[in-house]
Amino acid sequence: MTDFNPVPPPTSGAEPGLLVPAGWWRRAKAMIVDILIFMLAALIPTVMVVVGLVTVVDEETDYDTAWVGWILFAIGLVLWLVVMVWAGWKFGWRQGVTGVTPGKRRLGIRLVDVGTGEAPGGARGLGRWLVPGLINSVVNVFSLIDYLWPLWDDENQRVTDKMFKTWVVEA
Repeated sequence: MTDFNPVPPPTSGAEPGLLVPAGWWRRAKAMIVDILIFMLAALIPTVMVVVGLVTVVDEETDYDTAWVGWILFAIGLVLWLVVMVWAGWKFGWRQGVTGVTPGKRRLGIRLVDVGTGEAPGGARGLGRWLVPGLINSVVNVFSLIDYLWPLWDDENQRVTDKMFKTWVVEA
């Protein structure tokens, strides 16, 4: 079970006084930058899937040309899978290894381990990216609570940060 009590500042790897929790607005802006990058990458596969489906189900499409729609749909799905793997690497694994995403880098914040003050590692970064997405697919309200949690948390941590013992701080 996850302990939701406030976590003390890091004690090694960085001076506790040097790590300042990132404010909610900076975190939100960084997330918006990351979402825009993801949406740009997902645009072409999404268009291919939609056009393919519309072509297949269109009543005026004869059966001899419906295969074009199925091919567009299949290629779009494969590209969606590629985009999701890339996003998991870019916004999950790589964030865990380096402590930053493009949005975090742009806004001057980074992800650190609560205990060491260092980047938490690829697996924990991937978990921070994957767990909210999986929970969101079941209970969408978790996302709202998770992203608003730093507003009232003394350590400015999301619920996900508490689960993975991470902290977003000013770089």
